[in-house]
Amino acid sequence: MAVERVAVDLATDGRVWVDGVEVRAASVEAARAAAVARVEELARRRRRPLRMVARDPDGRVHEVEVAPPGVPADPDARTMPAEYAGRMAAIKEASTRGSHRVAEGAVEALRREVCEEHGPGHPYALRVRELHAIVLARAGQPAEGVAMALDVAEGWRVLGSPDAAWEAIQCAGTLWERLGGAHSGSGAWLGERLAHALARHGERGRRHGPRYSAGWINCACADRELMPGAVLRAAPGGMFRRGR
Repeated sequence: MAVERVAVDLATDGRVWVDGVEVRAASVEAARAAAVARVEELARRRRRPLRMVARDPDGRVHEVEVAPPGVPADPDARTMPAEYAGRMAAIKEASTRGSHRVAEGAVEALRREVCEEHGPGHPYALRVRELHAIVLARAGQPAEGVAMALDVAEGWRVLGSPDAAWEAIQCAGTLWERLGGAHSGSGAWLGERLAHALARHGERGRRHGPRYSAGWINCACADRELMPGAVLRAAPGGMFRRGR
């Protein structure tokens, strides 16, 4: 994912604007320091490195990456730590070959461990919970899988990770299709949750939201014939797609 850019505009009188918000300072030198501090604050708040695009009073432009201590280099956990990645791969394999009880027990144990170590809202925990949702759906519990995937999407939203949240919603949409969409009792209510989650995602969410509520879906991740024997393979970004 591309590094988010933050515009910094410096005036000759010591004023500086960071993302359009004015930050006052007594001199140009103080303004530079204040701007950097503000961008560092934004990076911590957004949990990701930022690229500061600073324009000097003479028009020269400088680009500097700002990644203060404590800001993760991989805020959406696109790459899991080796000790988790190996276990997740084994869980996926067990689920794929139909060993659902083994997969469920293993993913529940991993989820407890990761949540205890990092907290339930940490990116590592959210990735494991995504996998848990897939395992539940494969094991014949698609409603539980949809609900968990939607909880994960909300977790990403709270963390300020819209792309990861969008992927989790797409995953929930795939599982919702397996459930039977709005034609099942729980599917109708979960479809409303999907529509509500999509409404938070601007234009791309508005394009799909009413379809969940109306009982049909045309989402990029949707699979209308997700059979029990289908293989959900890891796709870029940690999501899953159908395979054979």
